[in-house]
Amino acid sequence: MAPNSEQLSLGLDDPAKEAKKAKLEAQREQVLLSVNSATLDTIQQRVAWILNHYPECRDSDISLQLRYWEHFEPDYNGEWIKAEDLYRFARLPSLRRARAKIQNEYRLFLASPEVQKHRGKLDEAEKERAAEQRPAYPIFAVYADESGKTDDHLVVGSIWFLYGPETANLITEMADWRSRRSFNKELHFKSITKAKLPMYRELADLVAARSNTVSFKAISAPRAGAGNIQSTLVELYYLLLVNGVQHESDTARGPLPRRLQLWKDAEEAGYDSILLGNVKDRLAQAGQSRFNGQLEPDEFEAVPSSELDLVQVADLFTSSVSRVLNAKGERSHPKDEFADYFLAAVGMPGGLTSQIKEKDIIYHISL
Repeated sequence: MAPNSEQLSLGLDDPAKEAKKAKLEAQREQVLLSVNSATLDTIQQRVAWILNHYPECRDSDISLQLRYWEHFEPDYNGEWIKAEDLYRFARLPSLRRARAKIQNEYRLFLASPEVQKHRGKLDEAEKERAAEQRPAYPIFAVYADESGKTDDHLVVGSIWFLYGPETANLITEMADWRSRRSFNKELHFKSITKAKLPMYRELADLVAARSNTVSFKAISAPRAGAGNIQSTLVELYYLLLVNGVQHESDTARGPLPRRLQLWKDAEEAGYDSILLGNVKDRLAQAGQSRFNGQLEPDEFEAVPSSELDLVQVADLFTSSVSRVLNAKGERSHPKDEFADYFLAAVGMPGGLTSQIKEKDIIYHISL
């Protein structure tokens, strides 16, 4: 039934507009899933993946085209192209249309404010000059999860990729591992049994083998006296990120300037939106004050762990940290065995190592 004039005067939503909005949001979520699962079957999925990992391409369609050819045109050698290649390789208008849809309709991987302001008003040469004025910062890609809401200690754990495109390599290796194991279910700490323990240990070894480009960080605080759990988790996420950035910068593994992306396990839409919005705002302030303008928050999104292997890895790590911190009595369950094994494999031999402690808050960092 079409809304009547009284409904419209009361400001009630038009059902057709609401349906269109819901459809657009579902498409947006699919783009995020394709990026984070390295599902790169279509031009749009590939363009989204490039825009995510190469921020300079958000401002420059020429940079986008060159990165696209580098990753998805096997005959492109990064230098010379033949005239006939221009007919075979992905063409600029197609890439530009995909980029525009992702940025303008889905509001993902946005261009800088300067380029957004001038797009559509400048000729191509001027657009490229505007893009060149903005430095291209590499990305920290952080996948995180939380645990301990009913235990003695709250925990936020995370896996950090120091070079964004490396996420695709680990995703591919995990897909191969799943194929060999004929295992297509969600990896979840609570599902670990004695029979599954060898398989989960294999996965821990696979992830730990990428220690040159991956690091693990967690933060914990006593739940008692924490007050509002959501406010405490905002604080823990924020402190985890700023101290994680500081650690990577101090060790020269991830020197600044950088952008930082946060992808957390989705829980409730309202809760996730408030938490991520607060953390992102605080990190933006820290980027200017603590890091002298050399850190910018980028995409902060909640994504379902059931569809993304990297969020599942974050769950395994976070739950392992929580299992050790919240242990009571004898530790002989297969979950205890896995927690100890995984933590040792990722650089925390013998359990947790407290690298930084501030009052009741402890940071656990794999070196």
